[in-house]
Amino acid sequence: MFELILDPRAVGTPVETLHKLVGAAGFVVTVSGTAPAGTTERAILTAAPRLAEDRDIRTDGLSTSRIGMYRVFWGVVPHPSGSLALLVPLAGEDGWVHHFRVEVLDPVQALAQQGYSTGGGGNGAVTDAGFAQAFRQAGI
Repeated sequence: MFELILDPRAVGTPVETLHKLVGAAGFVVTVSGTAPAGTTERAILTAAPRLAEDRDIRTDGLSTSRIGMYRVFWGVVPHPSGSLALLVPLAGEDGWVHHFRVEVLDPVQALAQQGYSTGGGGNGAVTDAGFAQAFRQAGI
């Protein structure tokens, strides 16, 4: 596991919010690639269209998607050579994990077949060393 380190210049940005979520959450999904943030966001929404059904977009650009039995807090941020996305599932009713896996986790992980790097993490760290390294430069 690789610790996510927040660049001091990213304080007060959506990157800081995502950093706090990774620190507080027991499980997160990561996506990174060389595409711009908008392209990565569209790829995620195409792979997991349920994220778009009942979606609130905050003023900072981060999103909350309500999907049946659970919610997902997520966002895509730029970094110098592409973009990074974090998706944080928020526990819902009993049985939500299966639905999350089928509707979001597996489809988003399949973005690896389109050239994205996908992984996981939680409790302040991620499984993808490249994601952790790029996160240090995200949003600055």
